[in-house]
Amino acid sequence: MQTGNIFRVLAVAGILCASIGNGHAQTFRGVNLPSAAFASGKIPGRYGYDYLFPKDTVVQYYTQQGANIFRLSILWERLQPALNGPLDKDYLLRIQQFVETAQKSGAKTIIDLHNYGNYRGQQIGSPEVSPQAFVDLWQRLAKTFAPNGNVFFGLMNEPKLSSAQAWADVQQLAIDAIRNVGAKNTILVSGIKWDSAQHLPQDNGDALISLHDPQNDLLFEVHEYFDGDASGTKPDCVSPDQAVARLAPATDWFKAHNVKGFLGEFGASRTPECLQALGKVASYLKENRGSWAGWTYWAGGPLWGEYMFTIEPTRSGDERPQMTVLTPFFKNQ
Repeated sequence: MQTGNIFRVLAVAGILCASIGNGHAQTFRGVNLPSAAFASGKIPGRYGYDYLFPKDTVVQYYTQQGANIFRLSILWERLQPALNGPLDKDYLLRIQQFVETAQKSGAKTIIDLHNYGNYRGQQIGSPEVSPQAFVDLWQRLAKTFAPNGNVFFGLMNEPKLSSAQAWADVQQLAIDAIRNVGAKNTILVSGIKWDSAQHLPQDNGDALISLHDPQNDLLFEVHEYFDGDASGTKPDCVSPDQAVARLAPATDWFKAHNVKGFLGEFGASRTPECLQALGKVASYLKENRGSWAGWTYWAGGPLWGEYMFTIEPTRSGDERPQMTVLTPFFKNQ
C-alpha cells in the first residue's frame, strides 16, 4: 500500500466531513464488538481463549473517539445452554458488566444475538427449535434489562430462514413478548438473505413493514459491505458512488414508510479505494440522518489480529486507517 495514496484518501474524507460539519449529529455512531460470540463451533468454549468480552479499555478507546453505541454480539447457546432453561449466570453477568461499563462512558449497548436464526445448528421453526423457545430467551432478557433504556435488543443477526414472512412472524412474537413483560427498550428487527440494505425492498420489505410495536420503538437493521459481491470477505471495494448506491434502496424504503433504519454492519479494508468509499458512505449516512438513526462499523474489539476490516489499534498502539476516516463522524456534532 502506498503511503501517499492513503494520505490523499484521508484528506478527501476530511473534506467530506467538513462539508457537513454544521449539521446535526447522527444519533447513534458506534462499532461492533463480536468477540463474545467467537468460536461459535466450540460450545460452551473456553472463556479468555475461545472468546472474550471486551475490556473496559476497549470501551474507553471508542468512546474517547466519540462512539456512543456498541453492538455486542453474543451466542444463544452460551447464554442459554438449554432451550427454555435458565440463563447462564456467568455469561449473563459479563453482559451486564459490559452494559454498565458502556453506560458509565456515555454509550448504549445493542445486545446482538449473533446466531443466524439457529440454535446448536438447528433453525428456528424446526422441530428442534420452536419459535416459542426464541420468545422464551427474549422474555428472560427483557425482564433482566427492562429497567435500562440504554440497552437495545437486536433480535437476531442475519437469520437464515427461507421465508421473510415466516421470520417476521417469529419476530412479532418476540416483540409482543418483550412488551408484555413491561420492557420499553428499543428493538432492532432484521431480515433474511444476509439482511442486505440494497435488497431490502424486494427481499424483506413487505414482511418487515407488517411488524407492529405498541411502544412504536423499532429500528429496521440492515447490513452492507462494499467489496465486489457485497460479501464482506474481500479487500477490494466498488467505487464510492457505487458503495452509496447500495444503501439507497434501503433509504428510499425507510422514507416511503416513515420508519428509521440502522446500519448494523458495514466495513471496508485498508486499501486507498476502500478508505475513500468508507468516507463517502459515512457522509451519506449523516446526510440522510432523517432515515438512518445510526450505524455500527464492523468491527473492533479483541481477538481480531490483522483482520482487514478491524479498527482496533495495532499492538504498538497505532490507529487503523479506517479509524482515521471514521473518527470525524464519531465526533462531529
